[in-house]
Amino acid sequence: MDFTETAVIRIGAKQVDRQYHLAHIDCILGALASALLFGITWIYAAQPIIVALSAAPLVISICRWLLALIYNRSSPPSSAVRRWQTLFNIGALTNAIAWGAAASLIVLSGERSAGTLAASVTIIVSLSTVILYAGAAKTTAAFAILSLAPPAIVAAIQSTPSAFLICGVLIVCLIIAIGGSILVKRLVWDAVITTTENEQLVGHLDQRRTQVEKLNIALKTNADKREQAEITLRRTAADLGFVQGKARALADTLERVSPMCQVTGLSNRRNFDQQFESEWRRATRDKKPISLVIVEIDEYPEYLEAYGSQSSDGLLKRVGHTVKGFGRRAGDLAGRYEDGKLAIMLPGCDALDAVRIAEALRKRVESIKVVHAGAKNRDTVTIHLGVATIKPALSLPSTELQKRSDAALYEARFQGGNKVVVYKPLSKLKLERWDKVNDGPLSEQTMLQKLLVWGYDTAKSMLRNNEKPREHVSEHDTVIAALAGELLVNVEGHTMAIKGGDSIFVPRGVALLLQARGDNPVVIFIATKE
Repeated sequence: MDFTETAVIRIGAKQVDRQYHLAHIDCILGALASALLFGITWIYAAQPIIVALSAAPLVISICRWLLALIYNRSSPPSSAVRRWQTLFNIGALTNAIAWGAAASLIVLSGERSAGTLAASVTIIVSLSTVILYAGAAKTTAAFAILSLAPPAIVAAIQSTPSAFLICGVLIVCLIIAIGGSILVKRLVWDAVITTTENEQLVGHLDQRRTQVEKLNIALKTNADKREQAEITLRRTAADLGFVQGKARALADTLERVSPMCQVTGLSNRRNFDQQFESEWRRATRDKKPISLVIVEIDEYPEYLEAYGSQSSDGLLKRVGHTVKGFGRRAGDLAGRYEDGKLAIMLPGCDALDAVRIAEALRKRVESIKVVHAGAKNRDTVTIHLGVATIKPALSLPSTELQKRSDAALYEARFQGGNKVVVYKPLSKLKLERWDKVNDGPLSEQTMLQKLLVWGYDTAKSMLRNNEKPREHVSEHDTVIAALAGELLVNVEGHTMAIKGGDSIFVPRGVALLLQARGDNPVVIFIATKE
């Protein structure tokens, strides 16, 4: 059922209820008007037919009143509304016919006063019907036509001025009654439409309110569940933290008790650092070099993601066993450096031997042919290595060797892996050669003048070929210039040769070994800048 059908039904039911609930008013007015009409006919007409006909509206009003009483007491169902409306309409139309006939006969009698009064009473009854039964346009219009049209026609037939006046008044009242019934019906229709819309809106609002209440209940339920889940999660996190704390405590205990890494079988980091400090102090006393090789598996995070932690631990154990085989001398130590990194400490090993060992280790791991499906640039497991060698001095901390090895390891990783990179301390030294065009012929005087221009205080020295290497460590920036002969400069196990006219700039804190090469002595200038 659409909105229009609903409105029509509501208007019809309202009309019937209004007609029957206001029937007692209509009947009282009808009885009074009938009595007035009866008195008019009794006084002026004195004709039995007119007097009898004027009593008909009174009888019909009483019958309609009895019908209204029955309706109001029985409260019939909505299915019987149309039948009761038909009965009421028949009663109203019958009453209208009776009023019209009585008024017509009175006007026709020729009594001007009686006709005027009868027309006035009829007008009052018709207009009261329009007012009482608002919205019943058909019924009120029919009542007005049947009650007002006949006396108007009878008055129009008569040729007297008073009759024309009565006719005009009746016609005007008829038009007003019909127009008023239509207007009132429209007003009632708009009111019912508005009421229906409001009721529908109220119904929608009630539905939405119910939905909101259900949503609020659901949200509250979800909030309770979420709160319970958060409580459970916090408890689980607390339990997990407790377990992790116990696991860390156990791991620390095992690390303190055992110097070995449980995964690789090598020395753990704590023990490795302790042994490294001990060997560093020994090498400082003995003035011997010490080398450190750091090993890292190429693309180890990808291997861990592809194969899982157990396979990764197995790989570290296998590579660790291989690394351990390359540190067999007294004092050599292989250990777990970081997650995917291993290290070999080689006391008394110079740079050349350290690079040779690292290259042999790289080839050995590559020859194992362990499949690496997660790698991007290779099919098997490979390693890259960073090598650094230092002859310890009091001016150098032990962490310097680790920093240099890490720097070399980073360079090997940057170059694509599967490579050995050695840290070159000679890169710290700046070499300046003699320029004959700008500096002129090489001589002691021109060399001293050049060093003075640079802002250095100069001291002359000589090295002979049979002398032991002379150690030089300066607390200031230094320039070592060779005037004659060939000078070997050794920096932490790495050697470079300079000839006459060459100058090297040495930063402060760098330890050098100076030695003459060949049969001729070497004349040098050592210049410092404070």
